[in-house]
Amino acid sequence: MFGRFTSRDNVALVGSVLGLATVLLSWLSLSPNRLSPGSGMSLRESIDWGPAALILLLWLVCLALSLNTKGRRRAILLGITANLVLAVTLFLAGMATSRIVAIEPEFSRVSPSAGIWLTIAAVYVLIFAARQRLPGGNIWRHLIFWAGPVTLAGLLFSGWLNDISIMVEFSGRSERFFQELWQHIFLFGTAVIIGSVIGIWLGIWATRSRRVERPVFFLANITQTIPSLALFGLLIAPLSALTLAFPFLRELGIRGIGTTPALIALVIYSLLPIMRNTFVGLRQVDPAAIDAGLGMGMSRRQLFRCVEMPLAAPLVAEGVRIASVQSVGLAAVAALIGAGGLGFFIFQGFGSSTDLIMLGAIPIIVLALAVDAVMRLVVRLVTPKGMAGGAA
Repeated sequence: MFGRFTSRDNVALVGSVLGLATVLLSWLSLSPNRLSPGSGMSLRESIDWGPAALILLLWLVCLALSLNTKGRRRAILLGITANLVLAVTLFLAGMATSRIVAIEPEFSRVSPSAGIWLTIAAVYVLIFAARQRLPGGNIWRHLIFWAGPVTLAGLLFSGWLNDISIMVEFSGRSERFFQELWQHIFLFGTAVIIGSVIGIWLGIWATRSRRVERPVFFLANITQTIPSLALFGLLIAPLSALTLAFPFLRELGIRGIGTTPALIALVIYSLLPIMRNTFVGLRQVDPAAIDAGLGMGMSRRQLFRCVEMPLAAPLVAEGVRIASVQSVGLAAVAALIGAGGLGFFIFQGFGSSTDLIMLGAIPIIVLALAVDAVMRLVVRLVTPKGMAGGAA
């Protein structure tokens, strides 16, 4: 009797159950000001019965589709329905927030509560499940993924979500926000570029010399075990002593706190994944390909440039991808030593405003996802055509 459910998607089922649970949670939070804790408002208290019933119906459709996802059509319908849930939730949240703010005192704040945050998480569990059922070249796979971010961007730029507390925090700090955003991008971008140059070179050197391999990887592994905040702190004393001994370094912008120790620490953390992937990529090159190149009369330099590196490039790029995503998150800690970045809002918000913490944390998450998507594209572009099928 349970045969009809043998094709259920357990990942989609988890997403649907989480989505249905959001109906029972507080949806919005109303507080008298930015510092006071808020009181939760259920879905029914936030919006009318009709829109609430629509959200419940959409979640039930997701549940029904997750019980039998056999075939592309059902996977596409699941992805479309999940995106509809997200779009309707964001639209209604903006509308409900504007209505509540209009009748409450001037300094009142309305924030997304557990129900909305869990809705976003559940939607992307469903989108992940739907994409897994679709082939890589299917256009629906990309449409399902990008529909949510495009919808959110449209609502943000239209001003529909301006009354939500996080956007109120942003509007009062927009100039500082973009300043710290560019500083954050500068920190992790510069660190990854420098780390890639050093890491790829060390990885190549390690493949050429057994004496270099062990100490290089030993040191790289040791640095990965040091907590990020501790490493930032360890760099302050020697850099301060260095600038005292050589005052001209201060004129170059090198100091014990600020950008310099942050960049050094981020470069150190980025080395291991890049070195390791470069080393493994070069070591796994088929000896037959090398023999063929030597048989054609290639020099060692030509062989490295035309055979070894192109074959190792996908793994090298994968190492850079891992280091890039890692550096986006680690750059947040750099704010504690005066390097700036989006971590500035996170640490400023501790003990004062949850919305300020979210103003720093959400862009970091979005940046990490964007960097990951771009680097995955780079990995595909550098993968030789003969290896593309195997890589997929």
